[in-house]
Amino acid sequence: MTRTLTTDAFRDQHGDPATWTSATLDSYQVIGDIAPPPPPPYTHREMQAEADAWQASAAGQQRLADELAAEGNTIAAGIHQRGAQDARQHAEAARLGWPAYEALLNGW
Repeated sequence: MTRTLTTDAFRDQHGDPATWTSATLDSYQVIGDIAPPPPPPYTHREMQAEADAWQASAAGQQRLADELAAEGNTIAAGIHQRGAQDARQHAEAARLGWPAYEALLNGW
């Protein structure tokens, strides 16, 4: 059975890094340099579906904002206008993939 060694697996195998020898630290650094990065939590297809959902939400909120504004409810219209803008930002970030979406969610 072939098992890919990752930095997480190495730490699990060797315990507390505070007790590691310099040779163990060197091995850990090498694994960090050559180990494949973990896959993102969501696939490209899932992120595109997320973007579509946000875009649909933005369209619905924008329609409601327009209707409210036409009826003279400017405060409520403004609230939904901001909601539509926020949903469009989420959709744009999701279209770019997980790293951009995560950055938006975390405010980076």
